[in-house]
Amino acid sequence: MERFDRYLIGLVLVHFIVNLVHATAHFALGILPAGLDLVFIVGVILIGPLVALVILLFNPPLAAGLLAVLMGASFVYGVVSHFLVPGPDNVAFIGSQTWTALFVGTAFLLGVLELGVLLVAVIAFWAAARTPSEPVARVG
Repeated sequence: MERFDRYLIGLVLVHFIVNLVHATAHFALGILPAGLDLVFIVGVILIGPLVALVILLFNPPLAAGLLAVLMGASFVYGVVSHFLVPGPDNVAFIGSQTWTALFVGTAFLLGVLELGVLLVAVIAFWAAARTPSEPVARVG
């Protein structure tokens, strides 16, 4: 197992745990996603990276590319919904409640983790693309 693969596994698992804590704060504050938001959160942000870890066992370049796409999409979604668009999910519009600090802290931490996974995934993909899996056969 390559060093970047270990980093990806660790970062994705930490990302998943922080997402569970963030979801707990969401529920405690009564901010419940619905419709396409819920589909995106469950499919792309929660399940997608775990599926990519399974793919990592069989096809590391594909898994790294998939993680880069998933984390890029997750980062954009999180920045838009937590920091740019006014609404109940925006950290600036949440009143001071018991769960507010945890909600804001985990929203920020998720962004940092998503950028970290994105960076490591791009490096892992690039390294795998530059390293041939088999030696080149010589002619003659």
